[in-house]
Amino acid sequence: MLPFERDSALLAPMVGISNRAFRTVVAELGEPDWCWTEMASAEAFISHAQYEEAYTDTFPLPGKTSIQFFARSCEAMSAACKLVAERDPELRPAALDINFGCSAPHIRRMGGGSALSGDPDKAAALVAAARSAWPYTLSAKLRMGPDGDYGRLLAYCRRLCDAGLDFLTIHPRIDSQKFRRSPHWEIIGALGRDLSVPIVGNGDITGPKTFNAVLRDQRPYALMIGREAVRRPWLFRLIHATQTTRDQNDSPAERQPAATATAPSVSGASLPFSIDLLHVGLRFIELQASLSPPPFRLESARRFFSYYCDNFSFAQYLKVKLCNAGNLSEMADRFAAYFDEVPADRILIEQGA
Repeated sequence: MLPFERDSALLAPMVGISNRAFRTVVAELGEPDWCWTEMASAEAFISHAQYEEAYTDTFPLPGKTSIQFFARSCEAMSAACKLVAERDPELRPAALDINFGCSAPHIRRMGGGSALSGDPDKAAALVAAARSAWPYTLSAKLRMGPDGDYGRLLAYCRRLCDAGLDFLTIHPRIDSQKFRRSPHWEIIGALGRDLSVPIVGNGDITGPKTFNAVLRDQRPYALMIGREAVRRPWLFRLIHATQTTRDQNDSPAERQPAATATAPSVSGASLPFSIDLLHVGLRFIELQASLSPPPFRLESARRFFSYYCDNFSFAQYLKVKLCNAGNLSEMADRFAAYFDEVPADRILIEQGA
């Protein structure tokens, strides 16, 4: 049994972004049904390297947040999972995740992330090592690999599932695509039919319309949202509100059976609702200053605003201003000053699109 319901909206792991500060501001605006930490190194974690506790910090929602690891060896994976399993129950996450999808060159050079699609024996051994030390929910996230060969991908996924996974998250792009071109959503539907474990889809969910269309057409167990949740950290509230509206508008005959019902709505979610974009941005900076390790604060904020500024009329102008800020205080001042110049950009009304 998975720790979240069918049709749930999940917050993706994103390197340099999905830290505790970001997850907190998202939770304050309308909780996702589940979260992931950003990717952590199993080797660094078991050696108690500086800042590894920050990478594996599951607050503010420890009961609904997965820690994601990548590892170069089975020994490190097993040891890292064992350390997390030994945490006090109130601090222990309900799930762990293995990263088989990162296509960053430095991760691939270490033999991690998407490079493991070329070594299914090692990938399956890593899952088995995690399973041996972790008795709770275990998942993995991957891309399609180096090509569009569905038979190869299916065989790879079966190896991972047979080694002990409870569910699998697929970003349906090949390694070299990055975020270019549309994801191959039909792969999600095919894997959902051909594998024995639930499939979570990830990639280019831009709002409730896309979310509901992919659920309807491909029937993944749930969907994970990354970049669009950085642009609109209130997106989960919006999705839950539209799900509630959809359920209320369906006739009894059209509603899904209980076994496939949509996730419960966030308390108080309704449409339309207004967002104070100035307040959200300043709140994120405040949380970054108080919750993130000093060396990571400014770069993480720059990454956040590189997406969040897409909400504004003069997005590129503001991105450059904030990127060139020398510290978080200066960034906050420059961000607030923008609304003195363009006050009409401050309040956004979400209608449910």
